[in-house]
Amino acid sequence: MEESLILVYQNDQQIGTGHKMAIHREGLMHRAFSLFIFDRHGRLLLQQRAQSKYHSAGLWTNSCCGHPRPGETTAQAAHRRLGEEMGFDCVLEEVTTLIYKAEVPGDLIEHEFDHIYIGRFDGELQLNPEEAAQARWIETAELLRWIDAEPQAFTVWFKTILLAPACELKQWKSRAQAGLQIDPVVYQDQILTQVSRTFALTIPQLPAELYPAVANAYLLCRIADTIEDEPGLSVRQKHHYEEAFLNALAGSEEAQRFSEDLSEQLTEQTPLAERDLVRHLPEVLSVFHSLKPSHRAAIFDCVKVMTEGMSEFQENAGVQGLATHQQLDRYCYCVAGVVGTLLTDLFIDYDPTLSPHKAKLHHLALSFGMGLQLANILKDQADDRKRGISWLPQDLLARHGVELSQVQSAPNELHYAQAVDELIGTAHAHLQRALEYALLINGRHAGIRRFMLWNIGLALLTLRNVHKNPTKPVKVSHAGVAWIIGSTRLLQRSNGGVRVLYKIAARGLPVTPLEAEWHVPLDC
Repeated sequence: MEESLILVYQNDQQIGTGHKMAIHREGLMHRAFSLFIFDRHGRLLLQQRAQSKYHSAGLWTNSCCGHPRPGETTAQAAHRRLGEEMGFDCVLEEVTTLIYKAEVPGDLIEHEFDHIYIGRFDGELQLNPEEAAQARWIETAELLRWIDAEPQAFTVWFKTILLAPACELKQWKSRAQAGLQIDPVVYQDQILTQVSRTFALTIPQLPAELYPAVANAYLLCRIADTIEDEPGLSVRQKHHYEEAFLNALAGSEEAQRFSEDLSEQLTEQTPLAERDLVRHLPEVLSVFHSLKPSHRAAIFDCVKVMTEGMSEFQENAGVQGLATHQQLDRYCYCVAGVVGTLLTDLFIDYDPTLSPHKAKLHHLALSFGMGLQLANILKDQADDRKRGISWLPQDLLARHGVELSQVQSAPNELHYAQAVDELIGTAHAHLQRALEYALLINGRHAGIRRFMLWNIGLALLTLRNVHKNPTKPVKVSHAGVAWIIGSTRLLQRSNGGVRVLYKIAARGLPVTPLEAEWHVPLDC
């Protein structure tokens, strides 16, 4: 499928989209970005474009460049392409913009509104050979001499940027060498969009008084999850880093030292954005310490339960799965159900008039996290097995005549689908309770409702995808996301309308009755 670019006016206002090749043939102005990455010595990272590139193949150019996709910010796209091309990520800072128009090989025209970012990186490169044939670090003076001697060896846009009045290569180098001082709040906003597709969409819906705390809590929980998922760490090492992480959160261990120590242990199997998040734990904790005391206490309690729960299950974690459904419930509570408790505490702190419903909200809140976690477990089951882990319960699978060892090689699709459907039914039942939780929130809190309802709706669509294809479920489509968002916006103030909408979203899903302890008295 051909890539689409964003067409813009000279003020960078979007006017439409178009196919990449057509835009370059016609020379239409479109949004782009160029990255200049320096190391601690002030050397600039250059890449040589792969020979397979459709234009300017084999030429040397700046560290990375590309185009944002429709619906993607330039910052998001810059981080994405840095990982795709060069195999790393780092803090980026936009320093200027410029417009240029130039012919490139292949009878094409580059006409770009270019956002220029700088960054600093001192680690190892992991080049994608389909994007970059090779890379090198170079002193500025040596680069300029090389361009003077062999101008034909460089891309036209790189030379254009270097000659532009807005180009201040010396200042960019000094700034990057000194270390980019990014605002912790800005970093939190930026990294959230990179580590989560769903929560980057839903958390910003919350009121301004809640957004920083919930975003911060999510990032801290994500660091705990990164420790749990890192395959290069032994169980003993994971226990050590989880305890050290809690100590850093409590202030009894230096965050920078913990961050550097853990970063050295993370392998390439941990996503780039998560590695960047770990490296910038001090910035995340800076936001944490700026929160009101009640928010900090609630977040700390949540992260403590989560990390201790993860430690509890690491000893016996493996491709064999969990022994019982009760263990699955316990695991889901520790890693996600507890988040419902945190959210309830934050919501009641924000609006004390919710206090009369406190007991019922706390009870139903567990199902919010449980339902989302079960949906993720079912969606990710194939990927989890590839990395030697499964969270599916052996007792439930055995009732359906399924052994996890057979699922990898020659699964009995009918029996496996029946077992998965039972778990889908459990997740669906929890999401029904989560919906009741969301509808207890007064309609005047539109942001909180959107946050809850969008997460629930997207989880229901995920379950439908798993139901259709239990062994290889697909992600929720952009159309599905748009439908949930648009429909909820229209109906969010009507409890009846929301119930009808989410009944449609859950159409065809089984429901597995929950154990008695999940039921809440109506007068609770």
